[in-house]
Amino acid sequence: MALKFGFWSEQETQVGQSYARRLHELVDEVRLAEKMGFDSVALSEQHVALGGISSSAPEVVYGYLAAVTSRVKLRSAVTLMPQKINHALRSAERLAVTDILSHGRMEFYAGRANTTIAMRAFNVDPNETLPQMEEGLALLRKSMREDIFTFEGKYYQIPPRMLVPKPLQKPHPVIGIAATSERSHSWAGSEGFAVLSSNIYQGWDYQARLINTYRKAWKRDERGPLDRSRIGLPLFFGIGSTDQKAKDDYAEPLMHYARIATDAYPRLAKLSDDYAYMSESQPAAERAGKDWDYLLNESATTVCGSPDSIIRQLEKFEALGIDEVLLHLDSVNHEKIMEAIEMCGRYVIPHFNDKNNVVRPTEEILDRIRAMRPQK
Repeated sequence: MALKFGFWSEQETQVGQSYARRLHELVDEVRLAEKMGFDSVALSEQHVALGGISSSAPEVVYGYLAAVTSRVKLRSAVTLMPQKINHALRSAERLAVTDILSHGRMEFYAGRANTTIAMRAFNVDPNETLPQMEEGLALLRKSMREDIFTFEGKYYQIPPRMLVPKPLQKPHPVIGIAATSERSHSWAGSEGFAVLSSNIYQGWDYQARLINTYRKAWKRDERGPLDRSRIGLPLFFGIGSTDQKAKDDYAEPLMHYARIATDAYPRLAKLSDDYAYMSESQPAAERAGKDWDYLLNESATTVCGSPDSIIRQLEKFEALGIDEVLLHLDSVNHEKIMEAIEMCGRYVIPHFNDKNNVVRPTEEILDRIRAMRPQK
């Protein structure tokens, strides 16, 4: 199967720019991404964030996007599952309604929350985010599958009730989780969920280990929508007419993102045993924030360069056996994002969708023709 491409945004707003203007720019970016052949649009959920990231209500944006797009899949990446942030039954209701309005184009990826600033704002206990995510997904799945359902858990106790309305996709839209630990990859596989896998800048070997852990644990959910495992990778992305142009435009923004994105991990690691593994990633994240060669070539998180260079880089990720990449198009201004979407759609995506339909040098084709002629 051809590698799938997603457009992933956190609605990052540049210093001195308007949050309101940025939201309308995001809509324009999504519409162009659909036109240029992207398969999905993934929006992050971030609350009271610092540094310009402003995607606080993606569920509202999905409803709007459902009306202004027609083909592209709409994906939460991710919906935060702590009960005080999103009650799982409310998440199921929103998912069902937007699935109907989008004519069956929603996908639901969940996460546990990974910033102390958001958890403290909502009075979330870091020790409870993991079990609340797992129990919340069980409730969400059951509410969509069964006509009248009940649920009895540690965090949720639901008497006989009915989800109204239910989603258009049957039995329900694809469900997945964002995962950075081997434990979460194994759990996602055992539940028959999709996975959005991230190695937190720790490199190719660790990324391969996470993928293998998921594959080894994969067990089809006979009542679920997936008949095979699905592995996606979020990749930080920059593109230009030449490698040097791409580096000039994107190196500092991408390294800056590496510095701020993992800033809370050491604190989280001290707050809860469930987050303790995150401390192991800190040396790699710190290196990615200041060493461009490491970030681009060794961290297994980033693609940047000319279209030809990006194709070669993505082929290396494709060799891991993944199904899709979510390209993080943020951290630069709207004009550069639009340019990146168009260049990716014009030069990169076609290479993976249908290689035989991409124009090649005449001599290359003639060499193959000559090689296939009968030998005298």
